Amino acid sequence: MRMDNNFTDLPLGLGMALMMNERTKQGYESLSETEKEHIILRCKDAKSKTEMDKIINSISSEDGLRDLLKGPSIG
Repeated sequence: MRMDNNFTDLPLGLGMALMMNERTKQGYESLSETEKEHIILRCKDAKSKTEMDKIINSISSEDGLRDLLKGPSIG
């Protein structure tokens, strides 16, 4: 699938999650470019696997994603 090639430029954990989980992929693809950048920055800033898992799990849930995007910003 051509879209999967774009995932190789993402943080490793995020790219793998998007390729392996259709619900997470759909959640990510429904985001605006600004929201995608926010998610990418959050993943790059994750300090642990647990934190990365929380971010990835939030993408597949509308409520979780809303909470993640309104959380503290990076930087």
